[in-house]
Amino acid sequence: MNNLKTGQDRVFYQVYLPSFCDGNADGLGDFQGLISKLDYLADLGIGGIWITPFYPSQLVDNGYDISDHCDVDPRFGTLDLFDELIAACHQRDILLVIDVVMNHVSDQHPWFQAALRQPDSPFRDFFFFRETTNNWTSFFGGSAWTQEPGRTTCYYHKFSPQQVCLNWSNPAVEQEIKKILDFWIARHVDGFRFDVINFLTTDGIGEDHHPVEADEEPPHEKDINQPGVLNVVRRLCHHIRTHGEFLLIGEVGSEVLPVMAPYQGAGLLDVVFNFNLGSQKVFDIEEIFAQLQAMETLLPGLPTLFFSSHDMPRMISRFGESSRDIRRAVAVFALQMTARGLPFIFQGEEIGMTDLVPQNLQQMRDIQGVTQYHTAISQGMNDKQALTYALPFCRDASRLPVPWTPADAREDQINAESESECSQSILNLYKALINIRNIHPSLQRGDYQFLRLFKQCLIFRRSLGAECVEVMINFGPSVINTGFGDGNTVLFGPDEPLLEKNHILIKKVNHENAQK
Repeated sequence: MNNLKTGQDRVFYQVYLPSFCDGNADGLGDFQGLISKLDYLADLGIGGIWITPFYPSQLVDNGYDISDHCDVDPRFGTLDLFDELIAACHQRDILLVIDVVMNHVSDQHPWFQAALRQPDSPFRDFFFFRETTNNWTSFFGGSAWTQEPGRTTCYYHKFSPQQVCLNWSNPAVEQEIKKILDFWIARHVDGFRFDVINFLTTDGIGEDHHPVEADEEPPHEKDINQPGVLNVVRRLCHHIRTHGEFLLIGEVGSEVLPVMAPYQGAGLLDVVFNFNLGSQKVFDIEEIFAQLQAMETLLPGLPTLFFSSHDMPRMISRFGESSRDIRRAVAVFALQMTARGLPFIFQGEEIGMTDLVPQNLQQMRDIQGVTQYHTAISQGMNDKQALTYALPFCRDASRLPVPWTPADAREDQINAESESECSQSILNLYKALINIRNIHPSLQRGDYQFLRLFKQCLIFRRSLGAECVEVMINFGPSVINTGFGDGNTVLFGPDEPLLEKNHILIKKVNHENAQK
């Protein structure tokens, strides 16, 4: 694999496999479909792919309930096809990072099935069984405890009852997980994304959470970020790095920067997903600027830059001023490509895909949304009220299949084929911005010379060696670019001194002006 530094220079693309590209016409995305679109991704300028789980699964939680960590679900392909995918990525100089889910396994996993069948099985201690439970709650709603079939004991799960939490107090669990990592390292993956890594139960089941009122959010002060988690993460990272250079990404389930920061740094994860920046519900350039500043101050390494994923509504639906106005979306993307950090694009974002809003329970497939709907019904809400209550929890919004051709698209949807034919489409603007980042080292590895917000215009300059690039992205009323016409080279943006709303100006600053 290329060295880690090279991995952190690249633009990454998230593939949510079930809805990316259907290669065998069975209605589900798969490896065959992904391989068929690698040239598209290479042409876009993508240097790395993060692919969501493809393992055997009952798909209770869209593949994050895994029944075999060392195989491929037949719906997505085979191990041989995975090897073909790896080889095809590397032929195009694209890195492949895979999801590893270490917090829980499917209730159909052989470990848990052995624990259920044989009370004296060593796998019994891979999980948490209790006669007396505490008041901990599931992040999907309801109790975190489910009664074991045919017994009075209950088992612990932070998510659905079909996602059974592992007991990381047991050293045998860590040894088995390391074997899983070794299996995929031997197949030449380039990195791992650690799913909900701060949720690992390393210090056992503690006391009750403090009681809350019925309308308050359940607390989670004792069931995540347990004191032993960082030591486990450190050991896992060390184990992986004994095999070579790998990009290690952490999903830390928090939007609070000081909670995320300890998981990143020397001997730990290379980057964490910065939900403090990426998951903002509405567009607010002052808040975005504040988070960019905070990440420079509080993070021990490189930030991540993303505004969409398979777990959140799409950026263009949250931030766009209208569903057809792509200007703000392109301006936000320009920030991703030019600010200091490792950028991630979510599939379909580059063609301006917008959210699905389920109109009834039948259109809702995400277990988190469905669970919240039934919780609302049990509390006395009617169907309409329950749907309204559940929608903010539902993650179906961003999981529609990518429309590759006009035939794939709904009546109101754009598609990749049509977008590629229009020079000023969002797809071609994304491609131009990615190319600028890819050919300018200061936008890959350069530090800030300054980072400012003037009214609603974000202004910063980054430099590396002799190269210096200045960026102005105006999200508000028109501003005058006082540095225009000073001998600098315009890389992207209007050839005029006035920057209107959602205008972008990227310029290469000559050596003399860089000293000012």
